[in-house]
Amino acid sequence: MNDVALTSLVIDSRKLCLIAMDGPALKVIMQRHSPVLFPLRRLLRIHILGTPGKGMDALLFCAEQQVPVAFFHFNGRLRCRLHPASGAPSLMDHWFEHVEFDPQMSQLYDEWALNQRLYVMSQLGVNAGNCPSRKKLLEETLRGYCRQQLGRERLKDALEWLNGLLCFHLEHTIDEFGFSQQRGRQKLLADIKPICDLWLLHALAGRLQQKRKLRVSAQSMMEFYQQQARSLEFSIRRMLVQLTNILESLV
Repeated sequence: MNDVALTSLVIDSRKLCLIAMDGPALKVIMQRHSPVLFPLRRLLRIHILGTPGKGMDALLFCAEQQVPVAFFHFNGRLRCRLHPASGAPSLMDHWFEHVEFDPQMSQLYDEWALNQRLYVMSQLGVNAGNCPSRKKLLEETLRGYCRQQLGRERLKDALEWLNGLLCFHLEHTIDEFGFSQQRGRQKLLADIKPICDLWLLHALAGRLQQKRKLRVSAQSMMEFYQQQARSLEFSIRRMLVQLTNILESLV
């Protein structure tokens, strides 16, 4: 484990012998491996494949300490995630309620969402045509290329993994910004996730262009996602900071 960089931990429950707290660190023992300690301050996320037969107390403790934990099916579909119990409604939840009922806020929110889509597409080199047609053309082109390189079924599996990992990442980041009210979170997810989906599809096409052989598995797709996670996190936070500034300035 890198002593400086934050770590995204992947645990395959089929190979797990022990997971428990050892002081301020998470202790993990996998089959035919020596014990490894992961200090909680160095853990970014924990991904669990399958259903662990032991260690839930340790995973709950990690979630309480603001280390997000997610459970995945072996095909990459996100099952659920652990997060601390929410307290009183936040100011962000209060402000975001105005988006639905205040015409001015609604218009500003729609402009914010459109600007995010246009900005990301311009970053990906697509500037011609109206927004829906740009997005459709770019997505169809990228999907076609990835399908050609991976085949239909392998692409489907790869996108299933990326979808689950992105949902986990997005939900946690949105929570960190104080959007905990369910309706508000769902609206944000519905508007931000397609932008991130397109960004990841572009990254996948770039990866295949550099190295055409890509083994689609839990480990490889999580490694690929983590390679994109820092840039993706920056983009998500940039979007949410801009929205937060809009809400704070008008409410």
